[in-house]
Parts: sequence; C-alpha cells; structure tokens
Amino acid sequence: MAFSSTPPALQIDPEAARRLLEPMLPRRLRACLAQDLRVDSACSEIALEITTLAPDAEALVSAWIAARTSSDGLLWRDRRWIARRSALIRFLDVLAVERDQPVARALADVATLLSCAGDDRRAAARLAQPLWQEREAVLDLRKGFAALAEAQTRLALGRVAEPGADTDVTGATDLAVALQAAWHDALKDALLTFSEKTSSAIAAAAALACGVDDAFAGDVALVHALVPVGEVLTRPVADNAATRERCRWKMIEARLAQNEARRREKAATVETTAQIPDADVPHAEVPKGHVLVVPTIQETGSDRGKSIARGYEHIIGKPLPLVEVPDLAAVRARLTFEFPYAQAMIDRLLADLIGREHATFRPTLLIGPPGAGKSRFVARIAHHLGLGLWRVDATRDAGASLGGLDRRWATSEPAHPIMAVARSGTANPLMLIDELEKAATRADHGRLWDALLPMLEPETARAYQDPCFQTETDISRVSWLGTANEVGNLPAPLLDRLRVLEMPAPRHADLEALLGPIVARIAEDRGLNPAFVAPLDGVAITLLRRSWRGGSVRRLMRLVEAFVTARESLAVRQ
Repeated sequence: MAFSSTPPALQIDPEAARRLLEPMLPRRLRACLAQDLRVDSACSEIALEITTLAPDAEALVSAWIAARTSSDGLLWRDRRWIARRSALIRFLDVLAVERDQPVARALADVATLLSCAGDDRRAAARLAQPLWQEREAVLDLRKGFAALAEAQTRLALGRVAEPGADTDVTGATDLAVALQAAWHDALKDALLTFSEKTSSAIAAAAALACGVDDAFAGDVALVHALVPVGEVLTRPVADNAATRERCRWKMIEARLAQNEARRREKAATVETTAQIPDADVPHAEVPKGHVLVVPTIQETGSDRGKSIARGYEHIIGKPLPLVEVPDLAAVRARLTFEFPYAQAMIDRLLADLIGREHATFRPTLLIGPPGAGKSRFVARIAHHLGLGLWRVDATRDAGASLGGLDRRWATSEPAHPIMAVARSGTANPLMLIDELEKAATRADHGRLWDALLPMLEPETARAYQDPCFQTETDISRVSWLGTANEVGNLPAPLLDRLRVLEMPAPRHADLEALLGPIVARIAEDRGLNPAFVAPLDGVAITLLRRSWRGGSVRRLMRLVEAFVTARESLAVRQ
C-alpha cells in the first residue's frame, strides 16, 4: 500500500535541456563541451565553414583534409599533417587581422583544437585566454532561460492540444506554470554542468601551457583532452571544498546539540517542579513485537486542542504491531524476476533483514540514472515485504514540513513518519524520499535535508519531539529509502547518515529478462490476469532489440505496451 503526500512533479529530460543549450555556446567551448564529438566529422564541418568565409582558402583546406585522410601513423606526429595544419591556421590568423574578422580567429582556434595533440603546449597557450573570455558568454545564457522555458512550454502544449477541443482553462494554466518551471530548472542544471566543464577546460589549457604532463593527453586531440585533464586537476580543489563544508556542518550540529541539551535540561527542570503525575492514567503494556509510537498526549480542552488528535486516535497511547520479515528467498526471487539487472543491489539491501524478526532497513540512498526504476523498486520491495509505503517528493514538499508543523498554526500536522504509521497501522512503515538531491536549498521555511537528520539517527528517532503532538514519539523502526540521480550537491551531514547503493540501468542484454515482468505489469494495470496475456513473439522481440539499446525502463515499457496494444487491435479486427 502506497501513500503520497504530494502529486508527482513534472520532470524534463536533462539531455533535452543540454541539446537546447549546446548550440548557444561560444564556438570554441562548443567544440570542447560537445558530447560524443567525432573529430573527422567536425573537421569536415569546419572545412565547409572556412571555404564559405574565404573561398581562396579552398586549396589549403583540401590539403589539410587530404593529409588527415592519408595519414597512416599517429596523426599528431605526422610532419605532412603538421605542415598543412600550420599553413591553414596561419592563413586564418592573417585573414582575421587584415579583414578584422573575429570569426576567422575563432575558426583557427577550432582547427587548432581538432588538429593538435592534447600535450601541445603552444596550442594550449593559444587557447587559454580565448576560452577564459568565452566563459562569460556561457554564464550570460541564464538571461534567456525565461524566454526559452516559455517557448518550450508553448511548443509542448501546442503538441498535446487538440484543435477545436474544449479546454480546461485552470488546468491548462496550472500545467503551463508547472511545465515552464520544470524547463527552467532543467536549463539551470544543464548550464551548471556546462559551467563546471568550462572551468575544467580553462584550467587544463592553462596547466598544459605551463608544461604539466598528462599521459592521457598525448594520445588524443586537444579538444578531447581539455575537459578530462581539467577535471583531474581541479578534483583536489573540489575535495578540499567538500571537506571544509563537512567541517562547517559538524560545527553547526555541535551547536544544535548543545542548544537541544540546554532546552531539554530546562524543560526537565520545569516538569519536575511544576508537573504532578496523574496516577489515574495507567501505563500502556507494550507486548512483544509491538512499539508504542505515540504516547498519551496533552490536549488543551478547546476545540483546537481536540482537533489535533482527530484521525490519530487509533495510534495514540496504543502499541502498534511490527511487520515481521517474510520468507527472504521468496522475496528475493520476486524482486530478481522484476529487476534482473539489479541483483547485486537487491542482495545488499535484503542483507539488512537476515536474522531479524521484524522488517527494518538502514537509511539508504539509491542512486542511478533516470529511468533505471529506483522509485518502482522501492514500491515493489514494500509490497513484497508487506510494509506500508509513504512517498515524499523532495522536489515539491515544503522543506521542514517533513518533520511536522507546530500545533500553533492552522496547517498543523504531525511528522510524515507519524502520518505513515497512522495510515499503515504498523510501527515500521517504509518512507520513500524521491529525487532527494533536487530538494529546495533555501532555508526560509526550513530545508527537507535538515529535517531528515534527527529522524535518521536511531537515538534521536527513538525520542523524536513531534511539534504537532508536542510529545516524544518513537519512530526508530521506520525505514528510510531515498532515490537520487547523483549525490554531488547533498550536504555532508546527510550523506554521513545514509548508506549509498548504486542501482544500475538495464542493459541491452537484459531485454528478454525484462519482457516477462513488464508484460505482467501491463496486464495488472489493465485489470487482467497475466496468465491470459500471451508473451511477445520473435518478430516483436527483434523489433524491440532495434528500438531499445538499454537505459530507461520507462521507455521499454512504453514500447512493449505499444506492441501489446497493436496486437490486441489486430486480433479484434480479425
């Protein structure tokens, strides 16, 4: 059973945002940052640009291309190639000065990137300053994000709208706002990636110009060497910054712990001097296999005070059962059938339950590429173990509300784990924090990352102070599983409390193993018995092999569903 506190958020494919921004990059950086750049194709393209700009350079361009084609050794050491490359670059430099054409200079620099080896000091020195100057143009791309997001939103809504159909104005407006915000976030993430790689390329150009040696750089073109070499050079700087950030967070945690200790000491003093225990209220007997999650709470007597407990009467002051560990071999067999490409991760996760009587996992973060099936995996493991599932979308949930809202506010509510306990009726539900790395970083109303910290530690979770009930609750048996595409921007205190497991994306070789569970899932979604849905035939599998090369399970499911639908439609006609 799955419960979600928020509707799903719109997600834009990061690759789509990257493709949208890449043509807007400056000429030199576009060559350095292009993914899967093929030097042969790039040389042909730039040759066409050069001859268009300066027709009298056609002979030099042809000789340059011919020398590259006829070279039978390492291209960067071929004297004939070096001579013709130098002649072409010299011609473009003279053209840039005589005719005042910066484009010719940029083309000469791109030819240098494509023609010189990665350890060429002169070429690196030539490019260090132009790349630095182009960095400002990369950062200026953010000024056009609003217009780009609006254009992509209009294009998407125009595709899905049917001419002449009645339109829900409110729904369309909400969809447009959500889609535009999703595009803006995706473009911002793509620009951040480009900015990081730009810094790496600039650092590599400066370092190589100063004589830094790199074994990798001498065997590839300069255009392919700059970013990898720069990432190696700047890694110690990034590690040092992460270490400083980790130390800063530990200092903050120490201060918070001191403040909390003072607050509890003061509260204990007030309680012992002013509060008289009520002898008429018996202590709840907690049987084995049960946990008293929420003890008896104090109500003010007013309508507001009584409304706090409304809907939670069945868990307040009552021991709740713990879900027992089922047959792990059977659970593993079912999960391996549904996720054949993630057997290693399944074994590492189920190892937490070996020898235990009740099902509780260590706080764990599953990382993997989009479409790998992380969220569905968590849902299926909760289903097979019989655990209640509560999903929190980190991209939309309002920061500290995860830990509950104070009863003083009209929107007061208990912490999400308490709500999950109340909904499932058990003391050990499973909390899914989806897209954890995309949680809001502003601290105006508290951050979700900070609210998680006390709930992930067994000691503090066993006496978690719920701001709504204003009493200590025991949520130490709640399991926490998070999903993320990467861990780069997560704070160090949160990573210290999480075990990180990698969920691989399915490969092309896993296709046939995935078809069975996908067909069964399609049948289940349609309310059918999977036994009555025939498996795909050889022709369909062959077509799927051509259309799906691995990666996203969602895309494979759409393809299989299309085949099943087409097969059913053909059967009806016949």
